[in-house]
Amino acid sequence: WFTTCGASGPRGPTQAQCDNAYKDSNVSVTVEKEGRLRGVQVWRVPATNEAATISAYGAAGGKGAKNHNKRSHGVFISATFQLEKDELLYILVGQQGEDACPGDNPETQKICLGESSLIEEDYRKKKDLKDWAGGGGGGGGATYIFRQKDGIFEPLLIAAGGGGKAYLKAPDSSLDDIPLEQFENSTAVPGVSGRTGAAGGGGGWQDESLLPQAGKSLLEGGEGGQACFQALAKLQWATSGGFGGGGGACTSGGGGGGYRGGHASDNDDITAGGQDGISFVNPIGEIFLHPLAAMETHGEVEVQIYLNCSHCHSDNCKRDPDTNLPVCQCETGAVLANDNVTCTVPQGPIAEGHVPLPLLLAVVAVIVVLGTILTCGSLSIIYHLKKQQLEGARARLQSPEYKLSKIRTSAIMTDYNPNYCFAGKAATLSELKEIPRRNISLLRALGHGAFGEVYEGTVVGIPGDPNPLQVAIKTLPEVCSEQDEMDFLMEALIISKFNHQNIVQCVGVSLQTLPRFILLELMAGGDMKSFLRQNRPRVNQPSTLTMQDLLTRDIACGCKYLEENHFIHRDIAARNCLLTCTGAGRIAKIGDFGMARDIYRASYYRKGGRAMLPVKWMPPEAFLEGIFTSKTDTWSFGVLLWEIFSLGYMPYPCKTNQEVLEFVTSGGRMDPPKNCPGPVYRIMTQCWQHSPEYRPNFSTILERIKYCTQ
Repeated sequence: WFTTCGASGPRGPTQAQCDNAYKDSNVSVTVEKEGRLRGVQVWRVPATNEAATISAYGAAGGKGAKNHNKRSHGVFISATFQLEKDELLYILVGQQGEDACPGDNPETQKICLGESSLIEEDYRKKKDLKDWAGGGGGGGGATYIFRQKDGIFEPLLIAAGGGGKAYLKAPDSSLDDIPLEQFENSTAVPGVSGRTGAAGGGGGWQDESLLPQAGKSLLEGGEGGQACFQALAKLQWATSGGFGGGGGACTSGGGGGGYRGGHASDNDDITAGGQDGISFVNPIGEIFLHPLAAMETHGEVEVQIYLNCSHCHSDNCKRDPDTNLPVCQCETGAVLANDNVTCTVPQGPIAEGHVPLPLLLAVVAVIVVLGTILTCGSLSIIYHLKKQQLEGARARLQSPEYKLSKIRTSAIMTDYNPNYCFAGKAATLSELKEIPRRNISLLRALGHGAFGEVYEGTVVGIPGDPNPLQVAIKTLPEVCSEQDEMDFLMEALIISKFNHQNIVQCVGVSLQTLPRFILLELMAGGDMKSFLRQNRPRVNQPSTLTMQDLLTRDIACGCKYLEENHFIHRDIAARNCLLTCTGAGRIAKIGDFGMARDIYRASYYRKGGRAMLPVKWMPPEAFLEGIFTSKTDTWSFGVLLWEIFSLGYMPYPCKTNQEVLEFVTSGGRMDPPKNCPGPVYRIMTQCWQHSPEYRPNFSTILERIKYCTQ
C-alpha cells in the first residue's frame, strides 16, 4: 500500500515523512525533492514480467462550512498491467481537499458553529458575494500512477478526486443528482484541467494553470489551488485544494483533480459544489473494476500481484513468500489435501511426530486393560440401576400419542417485540393445514435439512392445485428432543404466515403420524449459491447469465414484503434463496427461515455463541449488540448482491469470522467483485452504511435495481 505518508493540504510529502510512514512495511520509495515532480513517490518494481492489479483511490473533496454532512468521495478504480522488473513507477497519492471549518479567525468560527449568517444575508441582498466570500471546500486531489517511456511521462492509471462542497447544500439535491463516475481510456483525448470560476477548477494530466485558485495539472507539479482572493481578503478563509490538482475553494467548491479536472462554478454560487474529476485507464492495461466514488479521505494506491486461484477447490489462494507461487487456502476447519488443490475436513487429530513402536504398544496395552476394567464395572452398575428407567423412557418417546398430545397442549408464546408478527400471540396447530398421510407420496431424497431428510414427493387433495401437486417434504425423525419438535412446528408456523410470489409457500403439514412432515412448494432449481457456481465462465464457455439474472429483483421484492409486514429474516444469503428452475423464466424465492425460527428459543444467544451466527452477512450492531431491525436484512442483501456478482464466492475471502468482526467494526468494506458495474456496487455500499438509518429500505433498493437495468 502507498499512502500520503501523513501529508495533507496542497503540497505532497517529503522523503522523511515517507521513510517514517513505511518503516514497518516492506515498501521502499524515493520521494522527488524538487522540480515539477516534487512530492511524487518513485517505486521500483521487484518482480519480473508479472501481471499486477493496481488499485488507485482518489482523494475526497472538502466539506463546506454549512454543508458538512457528507463529502464528495474520491474515485476508486482498478486495472491489471504487465510490469517489468526494475521498472520505475511514479506515484502521486491524492490528498483530501481542505474543509472550510473550523476556520482561522473568530468570525469564520462563528459561521461554522451556526452562530452567524453573514454570508447568506449578503448573498440574499446582493445576489453575489463581492464583499464576503469563502466557506466552500477544496477539491480533492487525484491519484496518478505513471511511468517514463522514451523520456516522456505516460499515464497508466488515474483515480479522480472528489469535488469540494459548496458553502450551503442545495435545497433540492438528492442521491439521484449524483453523476455517474466517468473514465477515459485513450491518450488521444486531451488531459485538460477543469474550468475555473471564483473557485479553482481541478488540475488535469497536462495543461497550464493561469490563476492561483486553479489546481495544477500533473505535469505542472500537481499542487492544489489556493483559496480565492475574496475569501482571503475579508475572512482570511484559506481553503486549499488537495495535492493532486484539487481546485481551491471560494464560497463555491473547488473542482477535483483527474485526467481531466472537474469544473468549478462560473459564478460564486453559494450552493454550487465543484465537479469530480475524470479518471483514466491506459489501453495497454485491462480494467479490473470500473470507477466508483467510494473514498472518504486521502487517496491510496495498492499494487497487488495478480493471483489466479481458479484451480483451487475453495477459490482462494495466496502467494508463498518462499517459493513465490500461489498456494490454495481452505476455509476454517478444513485442510489442504496432498494434491494441493482440494480441501478436506480432517477426521481426527493429525500426528505431529513419530512415536517409537515399543513405547506405543506398551501405552496402548495399559490403556486397553485399564479401560476394559473401568468400562465393565461402570456399565454393570449403570445397567442394573437404570434398566427400568431407560425402558420406560424409551417406550414413552416411541409413543406417537404422547408426542402429539404434548404438541397439541403447547401454546408457543413469544416475549413482546414489535418487530415480529407473532408478538404477544399464541401460535397453535389449528393455524396449520393438516394433510392426511394417505394423500402424500415420497419419491426420492433431495438432501438433509436442519431436522432430518428432505424428500421430493407428491400430494393430492389440495383444493385449487394440480392433481397431484409436486412438493418438497421436510421430515422430523421419530426419536428427537422436545425442543426439536417445537422448532419444527415453529418453522411451519412462520412459513405459513406469508403469501408472496417470492417466498417459498407452505402447502401444509402432516403431524398426526410419525415421522412428522412439513410440505413446501418444490423448488426444482436448487439453491442460488450452487446455481451461481455452476454458471461461472469456463475456458471457451462464457457465462450465459445476464444483468437481469444477476440483479435478483425477485429477492428484493420478497424482502420488501417481509419489511412491510414487520418481519426480519436475519439470514438473507445465496444459500437460503431457492430457484423454481435453472432455465429461462426461473423465479428466485426466499426459502429458509431457520434464523427467524431460532429467535423464539430462550437459548438462542447462548447456543454456541457467535459460532451459530452468519457473521459474514450481519451488520455490526447485530453481532456486537444483538440488535436486529429491517435494516439488518438490508445489510445482508448487500452481501447477497456481492455473492451474486462474484458468481458464488464466499464473502470476505480468506477471512475468518473473527477477522470479519474486526474488519467491519473498524470501517472496512469488501471491494466490488471483478467487472461489477459502479451503480451496482453503489447499492452494496449503501446497504453497508455503518448507521442503520442511512441504509435504504427495500422500496428504494428496488428503484436502484430498476435504474441499473435500464
